[in-house]
Amino acid sequence: MPEVRGRSGVIRKLFTNPGRTMSGAIALCRGQWYRLKYRALGRRFRAGRNFRVYGKLDVRGPGEVVFGDNVAVIEHSRPWTYTREARIVVGDNVLIGSTRFGCAQEIVVGDWCQLAESYIMDTDFHRVESDRRTSSLPPRVAPVRIGSNVWIAHYVGVLPGARIGDNSVVSFGSVCSREYPPNVILIGNPAKVAAPVPGAPAPATVTAGAPSVERSAPAHPTVLA
Repeated sequence: MPEVRGRSGVIRKLFTNPGRTMSGAIALCRGQWYRLKYRALGRRFRAGRNFRVYGKLDVRGPGEVVFGDNVAVIEHSRPWTYTREARIVVGDNVLIGSTRFGCAQEIVVGDWCQLAESYIMDTDFHRVESDRRTSSLPPRVAPVRIGSNVWIAHYVGVLPGARIGDNSVVSFGSVCSREYPPNVILIGNPAKVAAPVPGAPAPATVTAGAPSVERSAPAHPTVLA
């Protein structure tokens, strides 16, 4: 009986909103195609249930890329790794736009996040010293943590060592390079707390350690901006 109700629900959706239903079905097929493609290429990529790709997904490098359940890639995302030990981990129910990841160690994105066209990297790629072209020292590498239900807006830069607390909003063009509390709006370069997130609990003092990643979630977000 539940199976019959499930089928009737799909049929009802097909007739009430055929365009959206077909678009979702095609995105699911594309998600499965990317799974098979990267498996055949030997890339260390895996995704959970209901993985959808509306745009493009370009996975490169020797590291591991892991997407949770109900992840949707709606534009052209590039999760790139640069070492065998590198890990990019994206939680459940995450919307990914034209987001570029550069990972040498670890980047973790919590559940229910929205990632617009932005750059998230855990390495500087080059030394900052004046002899950067000849120095034998490695560039700075520090893991990045993004909490749950975080909105990363367009042209944001998330740099090595950044930790962004749950429910926070990183505004257009901001550059994050340190630890930030949950439930705040960040703005500027370098990013600073501008205001609390409306309707969220009062921001807490930042303490050592990564922000928590909650499994509970608000209504599913649908738009990146």
